[in-house]
Amino acid sequence: MVILRRWLLAAAYTGWMLWAYVRLLPNPPIVTAAGRLRNYHDWAYAHLAYADVLALYHTRHLYLHLMPYIQNRIEYPVLMGIVMWLASYVPGVVGYFTVTAVVLWLCGLLTYFMLEKKSPKYAYAFAASPLLLVYGLLNWDLIGIFLMVWAWSLYRDQRFVSSGLVFSLGVFFKLFPIFFLPFITVEMFRSKQVRHWIRMAVAFFAASVIINVPFMVGNFKNWAFFFTYNANRGLGADIWANRWVHGLSIGLVNSVSLGVVALAVGGLMWWVWHGGSVTAASAIAFGTFLVVNKVFSPQYMLWFLVLAILAEWPAWTYGAMAVAGLIDYVNSMTILHYMYPHSNALGWYAYRLFPVGLAVRYITLLASTIAGIWTTWAVPFTNQKPVAADHMATG
Repeated sequence: MVILRRWLLAAAYTGWMLWAYVRLLPNPPIVTAAGRLRNYHDWAYAHLAYADVLALYHTRHLYLHLMPYIQNRIEYPVLMGIVMWLASYVPGVVGYFTVTAVVLWLCGLLTYFMLEKKSPKYAYAFAASPLLLVYGLLNWDLIGIFLMVWAWSLYRDQRFVSSGLVFSLGVFFKLFPIFFLPFITVEMFRSKQVRHWIRMAVAFFAASVIINVPFMVGNFKNWAFFFTYNANRGLGADIWANRWVHGLSIGLVNSVSLGVVALAVGGLMWWVWHGGSVTAASAIAFGTFLVVNKVFSPQYMLWFLVLAILAEWPAWTYGAMAVAGLIDYVNSMTILHYMYPHSNALGWYAYRLFPVGLAVRYITLLASTIAGIWTTWAVPFTNQKPVAADHMATG
């Protein structure tokens, strides 16, 4: 029965991804004879079928096969740029999108199997989630999620050098796996695994140097664009810029957001030192980040879902994330459809319905994070085992 359930859920996951591929595949009228795209954004927003994977093929001129970060400026960490560049060698936008979709499908499938092994109680919530329909192929997030879950699995298996290497790949693919690292550090020091931590840290930093230094030397300004772009990026239509809050400077919001996340991470490190769960701390810290960050890309909800599954939060949180994520997708695509080109309905939608979608998003983020805190916070303080005995048992 367990094996049958696993393969049925794998089939369900594949069904979501196949549906996503068919739904997002560009229609012939917007594909040029040269295999490129024209008027893509107008078509995609109108059909609720937008994907960064396709949009950046056009806006970052991937069809020219320019060397990422050396010849082409990309606003993502190095490894994502390399994946985009390699996929672009498949002829035409449809070929590029198809090979990218296959890679993302495979990464998500491997993620599901690892979740079944490490967090079997709630692994179904990933494979069965309708979030895959709208976010599975929107961006390259499933590759980053796979690297994060793989690195965590290696750590749980005490393969520390391998874990450090894969965490480096994850961080320099989409940064978010970094939320694990401070809490893993605390857990390893707490359980007197300093020697293993040093090996893991050396592997992480060695891989980071190998990944980044060639591009830093080749074109430092383009390599650093990920950091400068995000530091200077304007406020999105999110918690810091809406009909109730406006006029705040980017610098102020950056400082406040960083301060809130730093305080949360510091408090959670203290909690992990007293026996708290690394996965719970990582999920809570990431939830805090999503609430206060100046820009929220809707597909971030997929990361939040996976972190919540690893932390084994209450099942209702997964359903709430799915509902909020679907509403967020429709809300975001609709406002963009009215903005490009500017529609007479934009003002009405922006003031009447768009804020409702934002409220659903942030209420869900806050409620889920609070539920995670509520269900896990008291555990280490009621556990009377010696601290070292908890090593590798938490999370």
